[in-house]
Amino acid sequence: MTQTILTNQYNNPLEKELLNLFHQSNLPNHFNKTGYKDFTNYQRISLILLFKRSKKAIRDFLNELKENKWVNWLQLARIPKKSTFHDWLKLFNTKILRKLNNFCVDISNLKIAAIDGSGVQRNFRSPYYEKRLKDFNKKVKKSYHKLDIIVDTQNKKQILDYSFLLKNRNDSFVAKKLLKKIKFRRCKILADKGYPDFAFLDMAKKLQNNFISPPKNYGERCRHDNHKRRRKKANFESNKYVYRRRVIVEAVFSSIKRVQDLKLRSRLSYMKKREMAWHILLYNIRRNITFSEINHKENVQQVHYFFITILIIY
Repeated sequence: MTQTILTNQYNNPLEKELLNLFHQSNLPNHFNKTGYKDFTNYQRISLILLFKRSKKAIRDFLNELKENKWVNWLQLARIPKKSTFHDWLKLFNTKILRKLNNFCVDISNLKIAAIDGSGVQRNFRSPYYEKRLKDFNKKVKKSYHKLDIIVDTQNKKQILDYSFLLKNRNDSFVAKKLLKKIKFRRCKILADKGYPDFAFLDMAKKLQNNFISPPKNYGERCRHDNHKRRRKKANFESNKYVYRRRVIVEAVFSSIKRVQDLKLRSRLSYMKKREMAWHILLYNIRRNITFSEINHKENVQQVHYFFITILIIY
């Protein structure tokens, strides 16, 4: 039996999002039937997201947690140790984290989305070592991971779906997998010239979506102006007024890398995938908080204007 957490007051907007997320996920308070139950899954998820937001090491985060208000807000019986906290990072796999991410995302009024990919840097790369190699005219092998995302570019700017690979792959290779997994309908999907495959337009039409990307300039290598190329070019020309919103997906990458300091600290492959999933979940929660604050300000302004009009009339 799952135990519900009842509260009427929220100490923080982040606490409200965490409670709603845990209630929607229907996760039990404890995975184990026997053994110690000092911490609930709600406390574990909250502390891991707070740790990702802090951008600090585990030891520094737990030491500063003793003087933090979240100890009382989460009703912690004690501060977890570093080994215990590290076991929590292994407890939630990518399947559970993707379900949590789906509960944070709202696709009810989705009309325009964008897809793009970017490289993710690892934390244990040495810029000084790379600089010294360049001084001696030696090649520097830059190994990075590949992150591809689909972003809502109109409402909350949330990450609808993502693909994280440990090696660099072509954008078109990842787009085929992402387009097969999407569930939203009647939406325009924007992309750049890195997605030249003509089959993407047919794949998107299966769910009544429209894949919009500019035609790639092949130069002399593509001399035949066939029907598929003309159809893709006409589709892009008729939706040029919408294509300007594709820049938002670049802003999402910038927000994750700058605000959340996206540098993977894990060394094992499965831990890297889980760490990336926590970053995506934290970003979507941040967007929910920002969107709720904007709606609250708009509602306050509407009420204020309403009372002003009444005073003017009377």
